[in-house]
Amino acid sequence: MPRVSPIFAVFALVAFLIGSGSWVARTSAQMATPGAEDTGAPLVLIEHADLVTEVDLGEAGPSIGDMLVWGPNALYNEADTTDTGATTQGACITFNAEADCIANESILFPDGSTLELQGIERGGGVPSMRTIVGGSGRYLGAAGTVDVTPSADLLLWTKTFTFAAPEGRR
Repeated sequence: MPRVSPIFAVFALVAFLIGSGSWVARTSAQMATPGAEDTGAPLVLIEHADLVTEVDLGEAGPSIGDMLVWGPNALYNEADTTDTGATTQGACITFNAEADCIANESILFPDGSTLELQGIERGGGVPSMRTIVGGSGRYLGAAGTVDVTPSADLLLWTKTFTFAAPEGRR
């Protein structure tokens, strides 16, 4: 019978314990995620697009590979009267001449919780839909969609989060 190195055995045991513990913690957190998603009511946040950088690569004007980078931008409540303390930051890479782009966005809440979003942002200030691909803290295991609607001047972006019910609560 081959001999197993003690260092390898300890490493394998630690990896197993961390891996199985993470699964249990994730499952428990998904079932206990609090907030607007518990009530079924959407969460509405309004981004003030104060920090936005456009990177124009290649031909002048919208072209494949151009980037839009933002944040951290403040997120206000649905009435746009109170800064929630949450921020949004992200990047969007253009994939056609209409300035449609692939968006990756992170929302950071004051308690350290996060939401991660991905999707297509339509060029020209057209509303779009993104996917909630996960989160951390009180949003661990979050899933659902975000309707993103810009104001005409592109200075305010209304983000309406609709959370999918976690497994076991449908």
